[in-house]
Amino acid sequence: MSVADDKRIVVLLKSLRTNNRFYSLVDPTRGLKNADAITEFPDDIILGIAYPCLEDGLNDFAVIRTTFETLDLFADDEELRREMMGIIADARSHLIERLSELRDKIVTGQAHFLGTDLREFHGHLLHMAQKGTIRRQLDSMMKVDVFESVSRAEVLLTGGMAEPMYRYDFLPQHALSRIETLPARKFIGELFEDVLAAVLDDSNYTSKYRFDRFVFQKFIAVMFVNYATTDPMFYGTSRDDYGVSAEKDMQETPLYQSIKVAIRELETGVEFMRDRVTGGIVAAPHAVAEEEDLTSIFSAAAGEDVIPNFQAAGGHSVEIPFGTEGQLQETLTRLADAARILQSLDVPHAGDVKRIVAGAGQQVFRLMQELQIISPLASDPFWELAD
Repeated sequence: MSVADDKRIVVLLKSLRTNNRFYSLVDPTRGLKNADAITEFPDDIILGIAYPCLEDGLNDFAVIRTTFETLDLFADDEELRREMMGIIADARSHLIERLSELRDKIVTGQAHFLGTDLREFHGHLLHMAQKGTIRRQLDSMMKVDVFESVSRAEVLLTGGMAEPMYRYDFLPQHALSRIETLPARKFIGELFEDVLAAVLDDSNYTSKYRFDRFVFQKFIAVMFVNYATTDPMFYGTSRDDYGVSAEKDMQETPLYQSIKVAIRELETGVEFMRDRVTGGIVAAPHAVAEEEDLTSIFSAAAGEDVIPNFQAAGGHSVEIPFGTEGQLQETLTRLADAARILQSLDVPHAGDVKRIVAGAGQQVFRLMQELQIISPLASDPFWELAD
Protein backbone atom coordinates (compact mmCIF):
# COMPACT_ATOMS: atom_id res chain seq x y z
CA MET A 1 0.00 0.00 0.00
CA SER A 2 1.38 3.40 -0.98
CA VAL A 3 1.71 6.32 1.41
CA ALA A 4 -1.15 8.06 -0.43
CA ASP A 5 -3.44 5.04 0.04
CA ASP A 6 -2.57 4.63 3.71
CA LYS A 7 -5.41 6.37 5.57
CA ARG A 8 -3.81 6.01 8.98
CA ILE A 9 -2.95 9.24 10.77
CA VAL A 10 0.11 10.35 12.72
CA VAL A 11 -0.65 11.13 16.36
CA LEU A 12 1.51 12.51 19.14
CA LEU A 13 0.41 10.68 22.30
CA LYS A 14 1.19 11.73 25.88
CA SER A 15 1.35 9.38 28.86
CA LEU A 16 -0.61 10.56 31.89
CA ARG A 17 1.73 8.55 34.09
CA THR A 18 5.15 9.65 32.80
CA ASN A 19 4.34 12.74 30.66
CA ASN A 20 6.43 11.19 27.88
CA ARG A 21 5.25 11.83 24.34
CA PHE A 22 5.72 9.51 21.38
CA TYR A 23 4.48 9.54 17.80
CA SER A 24 2.52 6.69 16.30
CA LEU A 25 0.67 5.84 13.10
CA VAL A 26 -2.88 4.66 13.84
CA ASP A 27 -6.18 3.92 12.16
CA PRO A 28 -8.65 6.77 12.88
CA THR A 29 -11.27 4.21 13.92
CA ARG A 30 -9.06 3.28 16.87
CA GLY A 31 -10.15 6.46 18.63
CA LEU A 32 -6.68 7.87 19.26
CA LYS A 33 -6.36 11.53 18.29
CA ASN A 34 -3.42 13.84 17.92
CA ALA A 35 -2.27 15.34 21.25
CA ASP A 36 -4.28 12.77 23.22
CA ALA A 37 -3.24 12.05 26.82
CA ILE A 38 -3.59 8.33 27.59
CA THR A 39 -3.02 6.09 30.60
CA GLU A 40 -0.54 3.78 28.87
CA PHE A 41 0.88 3.41 25.37
CA PRO A 42 -0.68 0.38 23.62
CA ASP A 43 1.80 -2.48 23.23
CA ASP A 44 0.84 -3.20 19.62
CA ILE A 45 1.91 0.12 18.04
CA ILE A 46 5.30 1.43 16.99
CA LEU A 47 6.36 4.50 18.95
CA GLY A 48 8.45 7.14 17.24
CA ILE A 49 10.92 9.53 18.91
CA ALA A 50 11.27 12.92 17.24
CA TYR A 51 10.82 16.53 18.33
CA PRO A 52 9.75 17.15 21.13
CA CYS A 53 10.06 13.69 22.73
CA LEU A 54 13.49 14.13 24.35
CA GLU A 55 13.06 17.86 24.90
CA ASP A 56 10.15 17.23 27.29
CA GLY A 57 12.58 16.06 29.95
CA LEU A 58 14.27 19.46 29.99
CA ASN A 59 11.36 20.85 32.04
CA ASP A 60 12.28 18.56 34.95
CA PHE A 61 15.96 19.40 34.63
CA ALA A 62 15.13 23.12 34.61
CA VAL A 63 13.14 22.80 37.84
CA ILE A 64 15.99 20.99 39.59
CA ARG A 65 18.74 23.33 38.42
CA THR A 66 16.91 26.57 39.17
CA THR A 67 15.80 25.29 42.59
CA PHE A 68 19.43 24.59 43.46
CA GLU A 69 20.26 28.16 42.44
CA THR A 70 17.51 29.41 44.75
CA LEU A 71 18.93 27.30 47.60
CA ASP A 72 22.33 28.90 47.12
CA LEU A 73 20.77 32.33 47.66
CA PHE A 74 19.00 31.28 50.89
CA ALA A 75 21.50 28.80 52.33
CA ASP A 76 20.66 29.62 55.97
CA ASP A 77 16.88 29.25 55.71
CA GLU A 78 16.21 25.65 56.81
CA GLU A 79 12.44 25.84 56.31
CA LEU A 80 12.85 27.11 52.76
CA ARG A 81 15.53 24.49 52.13
CA ARG A 82 13.12 21.69 53.09
CA GLU A 83 10.49 23.10 50.74
CA MET A 84 12.97 23.51 47.90
CA MET A 85 14.36 19.99 48.35
CA GLY A 86 10.77 18.73 48.15
CA ILE A 87 10.43 20.45 44.77
CA ILE A 88 13.68 18.83 43.62
CA ALA A 89 12.47 15.42 44.80
CA ASP A 90 9.20 15.79 42.86
CA ALA A 91 11.01 16.82 39.66
CA ARG A 92 13.48 13.98 40.13
CA SER A 93 10.66 11.42 40.48
CA HIS A 94 9.13 12.72 37.24
CA LEU A 95 12.51 12.41 35.55
CA ILE A 96 12.92 8.83 36.77
CA GLU A 97 9.49 7.92 35.39
CA ARG A 98 10.30 9.54 32.04
CA LEU A 99 13.72 7.95 31.59
CA SER A 100 12.64 4.51 32.81
CA GLU A 101 9.85 4.34 30.26
CA LEU A 102 12.07 5.74 27.51
CA ARG A 103 14.77 3.17 28.24
CA ASP A 104 12.27 0.30 28.40
CA LYS A 105 10.58 1.24 25.13
CA ILE A 106 13.93 1.53 23.35
CA VAL A 107 15.32 -1.75 24.74
CA THR A 108 12.18 -3.74 23.86
CA GLY A 109 12.20 -2.35 20.33
CA GLN A 110 8.84 -0.59 20.57
CA ALA A 111 10.27 2.95 20.47
CA HIS A 112 12.48 4.10 17.60
CA PHE A 113 14.45 7.28 16.90
CA LEU A 114 12.87 8.53 13.67
CA GLY A 115 15.17 9.68 10.91
CA THR A 116 18.20 8.71 12.98
CA ASP A 117 21.19 6.68 11.85
CA LEU A 118 21.70 4.40 14.87
CA ARG A 119 25.15 3.29 13.73
CA GLU A 120 26.19 6.90 13.46
CA PHE A 121 24.66 7.59 16.88
CA HIS A 122 26.72 4.72 18.30
CA GLY A 123 29.91 5.94 16.65
CA HIS A 124 29.54 9.54 17.76
CA LEU A 125 28.84 8.63 21.36
CA LEU A 126 32.01 6.49 21.33
CA HIS A 127 33.86 9.50 19.89
CA MET A 128 32.56 11.70 22.71
CA ALA A 129 33.51 9.15 25.37
CA GLN A 130 36.97 8.37 24.03
CA LYS A 131 38.17 11.63 22.45
CA GLY A 132 35.76 14.23 23.78
CA THR A 133 33.97 17.27 22.38
CA ILE A 134 34.74 20.93 23.02
CA ARG A 135 32.68 22.20 25.96
CA ARG A 136 32.17 25.65 24.48
CA GLN A 137 30.74 24.17 21.30
CA LEU A 138 28.36 21.92 23.23
CA ASP A 139 27.03 24.87 25.24
CA SER A 140 26.72 27.02 22.13
CA MET A 141 24.99 24.42 19.97
CA MET A 142 22.59 23.24 22.68
CA LYS A 143 21.88 26.78 23.99
CA VAL A 144 22.86 25.93 27.57
CA ASP A 145 25.52 26.99 30.08
CA VAL A 146 26.40 23.71 31.72
CA PHE A 147 29.57 22.24 30.22
CA GLU A 148 31.76 25.31 30.73
CA SER A 149 30.00 26.04 34.04
CA VAL A 150 31.09 22.63 35.34
CA SER A 151 34.64 23.27 34.15
CA ARG A 152 34.75 26.64 35.94
CA ALA A 153 33.45 25.06 39.14
CA GLU A 154 36.11 22.36 39.00
CA VAL A 155 38.85 24.98 38.62
CA LEU A 156 37.60 26.67 41.80
CA LEU A 157 37.37 23.34 43.64
CA THR A 158 40.73 21.89 42.60
CA GLY A 159 42.82 24.90 41.66
CA GLY A 160 43.78 23.15 38.44
CA MET A 161 43.53 24.20 34.81
CA ALA A 162 40.24 24.43 32.94
CA GLU A 163 39.43 21.34 30.88
CA PRO A 164 38.20 22.46 27.43
CA MET A 165 36.99 18.99 26.39
CA TYR A 166 33.94 17.12 27.67
CA ARG A 167 34.09 13.33 27.66
CA TYR A 168 31.02 11.24 28.32
CA ASP A 169 31.93 9.17 31.37
CA PHE A 170 30.07 5.87 31.68
CA LEU A 171 29.43 4.53 35.16
CA PRO A 172 31.36 1.37 36.15
CA GLN A 173 28.32 -0.89 35.68
CA HIS A 174 28.08 0.30 32.07
CA ALA A 175 31.82 0.37 31.38
CA LEU A 176 32.62 1.35 27.81
CA SER A 177 34.97 -1.60 27.49
CA ARG A 178 31.98 -3.91 28.01
CA ILE A 179 29.35 -2.20 25.85
CA GLU A 180 31.22 -0.48 23.00
CA THR A 181 30.94 -3.47 20.65
CA LEU A 182 27.23 -4.04 21.26
CA PRO A 183 24.82 -3.57 18.33
CA ALA A 184 23.69 0.04 18.04
CA ARG A 185 20.21 -0.41 19.56
CA LYS A 186 21.53 -2.37 22.57
CA PHE A 187 24.31 0.18 23.03
CA ILE A 188 21.79 3.04 23.09
CA GLY A 189 19.69 1.09 25.59
CA GLU A 190 22.76 0.84 27.86
CA LEU A 191 23.35 4.55 27.34
CA PHE A 192 19.90 5.47 28.64
CA GLU A 193 20.38 3.01 31.50
CA ASP A 194 23.57 4.90 32.35
CA VAL A 195 21.77 8.27 32.37
CA LEU A 196 18.99 6.81 34.51
CA ALA A 197 21.51 5.40 37.01
CA ALA A 198 22.98 8.90 37.38
CA VAL A 199 19.50 10.33 38.03
CA LEU A 200 18.90 7.65 40.70
CA ASP A 201 22.12 8.37 42.61
CA ASP A 202 21.30 10.39 45.75
CA SER A 203 24.82 11.82 45.94
CA ASN A 204 24.20 13.75 42.73
CA TYR A 205 21.62 15.97 44.50
CA THR A 206 23.82 17.59 47.14
CA SER A 207 24.55 20.66 44.98
CA LYS A 208 23.90 22.20 41.59
CA TYR A 209 27.51 21.48 40.62
CA ARG A 210 27.17 17.73 41.26
CA PHE A 211 23.81 17.62 39.50
CA ASP A 212 25.20 19.43 36.47
CA ARG A 213 28.38 17.38 36.34
CA PHE A 214 27.02 13.89 36.86
CA VAL A 215 23.45 14.14 35.54
CA PHE A 216 22.57 17.14 33.37
CA GLN A 217 25.72 17.04 31.23
CA LYS A 218 24.94 13.44 30.33
CA PHE A 219 21.40 14.14 29.21
CA ILE A 220 22.40 17.15 27.11
CA ALA A 221 25.24 15.14 25.56
CA VAL A 222 22.77 12.42 24.51
CA MET A 223 20.44 15.04 23.01
CA PHE A 224 23.39 16.56 21.17
CA VAL A 225 24.36 13.24 19.59
CA ASN A 226 20.73 12.56 18.71
CA TYR A 227 20.43 15.88 16.85
CA ALA A 228 23.75 15.30 15.13
CA THR A 229 22.68 11.96 13.72
CA THR A 230 19.07 12.76 12.80
CA ASP A 231 17.69 14.13 9.56
CA PRO A 232 16.82 17.83 10.25
CA MET A 233 13.33 17.14 8.87
CA PHE A 234 12.54 15.54 12.25
CA TYR A 235 13.60 18.58 14.31
CA GLY A 236 10.13 20.12 13.98
CA THR A 237 11.63 23.49 13.01
CA SER A 238 9.66 24.03 9.83
CA ARG A 239 7.18 26.89 10.33
CA ASP A 240 4.26 24.59 9.56
CA ASP A 241 5.36 22.02 12.16
CA TYR A 242 5.11 24.17 15.26
CA GLY A 243 2.21 24.23 17.68
CA VAL A 244 1.05 20.62 17.98
CA SER A 245 -2.49 20.53 19.37
CA ALA A 246 -5.74 18.63 19.03
CA GLU A 247 -7.32 21.61 17.26
CA LYS A 248 -4.67 21.92 14.54
CA ASP A 249 -4.57 19.59 11.54
CA MET A 250 -0.95 18.48 11.48
CA GLN A 251 -1.22 15.63 8.95
CA GLU A 252 0.12 17.59 5.97
CA THR A 253 2.94 19.31 7.83
CA PRO A 254 6.53 18.38 6.85
CA LEU A 255 7.20 16.76 10.23
CA TYR A 256 4.09 14.58 10.26
CA GLN A 257 4.54 13.55 6.64
CA SER A 258 8.13 12.52 7.42
CA ILE A 259 7.00 10.62 10.52
CA LYS A 260 4.39 8.72 8.50
CA VAL A 261 6.99 7.61 5.97
CA ALA A 262 9.51 6.70 8.68
CA ILE A 263 7.06 4.57 10.68
CA ARG A 264 5.85 2.81 7.51
CA GLU A 265 9.46 1.96 6.74
CA LEU A 266 10.02 0.68 10.28
CA GLU A 267 7.06 -1.65 9.75
CA THR A 268 9.08 -3.30 6.97
CA GLY A 269 11.98 -3.89 9.33
CA VAL A 270 14.39 -1.58 7.49
CA GLU A 271 17.12 0.23 9.43
CA PHE A 272 18.50 3.56 8.29
CA MET A 273 21.69 5.56 8.05
CA ARG A 274 22.68 8.99 6.74
CA ASP A 275 23.66 9.24 3.06
CA ARG A 276 27.15 10.79 3.00
CA VAL A 277 26.46 12.68 -0.23
CA THR A 278 22.91 13.97 0.09
CA GLY A 279 22.70 14.11 3.90
CA GLY A 280 19.37 12.28 3.78
CA ILE A 281 18.40 9.04 5.54
CA VAL A 282 18.63 5.86 3.45
CA ALA A 283 18.35 2.13 4.03
CA ALA A 284 21.52 1.05 5.82
CA PRO A 285 23.98 -1.63 4.75
CA HIS A 286 25.24 -3.92 7.49
CA ALA A 287 28.68 -2.34 7.57
CA VAL A 288 29.27 0.17 10.37
CA ALA A 289 29.49 3.73 9.07
CA GLU A 290 32.90 5.38 9.09
CA GLU A 291 33.25 7.77 12.04
CA GLU A 292 33.09 11.47 11.27
CA ASP A 293 33.68 14.59 13.33
CA LEU A 294 30.60 15.19 15.49
CA THR A 295 30.71 18.96 15.60
CA SER A 296 30.90 19.37 11.85
CA ILE A 297 27.86 17.15 11.32
CA PHE A 298 25.85 18.97 13.97
CA SER A 299 26.82 22.36 12.56
CA ALA A 300 25.54 21.32 9.15
CA ALA A 301 22.37 19.82 10.61
CA ALA A 302 21.55 22.76 12.88
CA GLY A 303 22.55 25.61 10.59
CA GLU A 304 20.60 28.72 9.67
CA ASP A 305 18.30 26.79 7.35
CA VAL A 306 16.57 25.10 10.30
CA ILE A 307 15.94 28.28 12.31
CA PRO A 308 12.33 29.12 11.46
CA ASN A 309 10.45 32.40 11.38
CA PHE A 310 6.99 31.73 12.80
CA GLN A 311 4.04 33.89 11.90
CA ALA A 312 2.63 35.19 15.16
CA ALA A 313 -0.68 36.88 15.89
CA GLY A 314 -1.00 40.09 13.89
CA GLY A 315 1.03 38.71 10.98
CA HIS A 316 4.50 39.74 12.16
CA SER A 317 7.40 37.32 12.13
CA VAL A 318 8.92 35.84 15.29
CA GLU A 319 12.38 34.33 14.87
CA ILE A 320 12.87 31.26 17.06
CA PRO A 321 16.54 30.23 17.31
CA PHE A 322 17.35 26.60 17.97
CA GLY A 323 17.00 25.77 21.69
CA THR A 324 15.04 28.91 22.61
CA GLU A 325 12.07 27.06 24.13
CA GLY A 326 14.26 25.32 26.69
CA GLN A 327 15.92 28.61 27.68
CA LEU A 328 12.55 30.31 28.14
CA GLN A 329 11.21 27.43 30.20
CA GLU A 330 14.23 27.61 32.52
CA THR A 331 13.81 31.38 32.95
CA LEU A 332 10.10 31.05 33.69
CA THR A 333 10.83 28.29 36.19
CA ARG A 334 13.16 30.68 38.04
CA LEU A 335 10.36 33.22 38.19
CA ALA A 336 8.03 30.54 39.57
CA ASP A 337 10.63 29.67 42.23
CA ALA A 338 10.73 33.33 43.24
CA ALA A 339 6.96 33.26 43.69
CA ARG A 340 7.27 30.14 45.88
CA ILE A 341 9.78 31.94 48.09
CA LEU A 342 7.40 34.87 48.49
CA GLN A 343 4.67 32.41 49.42
CA SER A 344 6.76 31.09 52.32
CA LEU A 345 7.75 34.49 53.77
CA ASP A 346 5.95 35.73 56.86
CA VAL A 347 6.09 39.42 56.00
CA PRO A 348 3.35 41.94 55.13
CA HIS A 349 1.98 41.73 51.59
CA ALA A 350 4.24 38.78 50.63
CA GLY A 351 1.18 36.80 49.54
CA ASP A 352 -0.12 39.71 47.45
CA VAL A 353 3.25 40.12 45.72
CA LYS A 354 3.40 36.36 45.13
CA ARG A 355 0.03 36.44 43.38
CA ILE A 356 1.14 39.35 41.19
CA VAL A 357 4.41 37.64 40.22
CA ALA A 358 2.77 34.25 39.60
CA GLY A 359 -0.16 35.76 37.69
CA ALA A 360 2.09 37.84 35.48
CA GLY A 361 4.41 34.87 34.89
CA GLN A 362 1.52 32.65 33.89
CA GLN A 363 0.22 35.35 31.55
CA VAL A 364 3.62 35.58 29.86
CA PHE A 365 3.81 31.78 29.58
CA ARG A 366 0.36 31.54 27.96
CA LEU A 367 1.08 34.43 25.61
CA MET A 368 4.23 32.66 24.43
CA GLN A 369 2.12 29.58 23.79
CA GLU A 370 -0.37 31.61 21.76
CA LEU A 371 2.51 33.11 19.77
CA GLN A 372 3.81 29.55 19.19
CA ILE A 373 7.12 30.39 20.86
CA ILE A 374 6.50 27.71 23.51
CA SER A 375 4.71 24.46 22.69
CA PRO A 376 1.02 24.31 23.69
CA LEU A 377 1.81 21.02 25.48
CA ALA A 378 4.65 22.44 27.59
CA SER A 379 4.24 22.26 31.38
CA ASP A 380 3.05 25.50 33.00
CA PRO A 381 5.49 26.28 35.89
CA PHE A 382 2.88 28.60 37.49
CA TRP A 383 -0.16 26.31 37.47
CA GLU A 384 -0.15 25.71 41.24
CA LEU A 385 0.83 29.28 42.16
CA ALA A 386 -1.47 31.59 40.25
CA ASP A 387 -4.88 32.19 41.83
